[in-house]
Amino acid sequence: MRRLTLILAAAFLVAGADSASGQMVKAGVQGGLNLATADVKGDLFTEDVGTRTGFHFGITGWVDLTEHFAVRVDAMYSQKGFGKGDGDLALAVNYVEIPLYFVLQIPATIKPYLLLGVVLGLESGCSVSTATETDVPCADVVQAPQTKGADSGLVFGLGAETKFGPGFIFADAIYNYGLTDISEPSLQVESIKTRTFYLSLGYLFNIGNTSQ
Repeated sequence: MRRLTLILAAAFLVAGADSASGQMVKAGVQGGLNLATADVKGDLFTEDVGTRTGFHFGITGWVDLTEHFAVRVDAMYSQKGFGKGDGDLALAVNYVEIPLYFVLQIPATIKPYLLLGVVLGLESGCSVSTATETDVPCADVVQAPQTKGADSGLVFGLGAETKFGPGFIFADAIYNYGLTDISEPSLQVESIKTRTFYLSLGYLFNIGNTSQ
């Protein structure tokens, strides 16, 4: 994770040095649908856990370094975890997430873009549902997975942006591949790594331009 962060930071600096015109700074809001599951190991789970349908919302900021490259940072509330699937246990774990993206974009009326970045999540809540109970705090169930309080991952996806009214509307589809084992070690739980797909819609305002 540290090496990937350094590589992305170097790419941002190169793109910024290549800028031949003023940099556009945009900020706005976004929200959308989460389809969350996990890669799980341990006697407590079946091999095929289910999908948890949730949502995310938050704020976003973009800096267009050149016509083709941008940096994007989000801060959002995000619902993750997994459904029961073939088993009797579902996990609902929620985070405040901060993704940092490197954006490759193609100038056009409807501007397509690709994203690659890293994300850090700080846990804001954890609950489980079993065959007999629903939405019970993880700490109150002895056999439930106990989480570490943080998550991190690699994020990548695609989207498009276009002028709309005084600002810009954008939509994207992003996959969050969790790299951190979010579970505390136990006899029944070996590891839990999140896997989350986001569908987002947002709106940006141009809040300034910087030029030499």
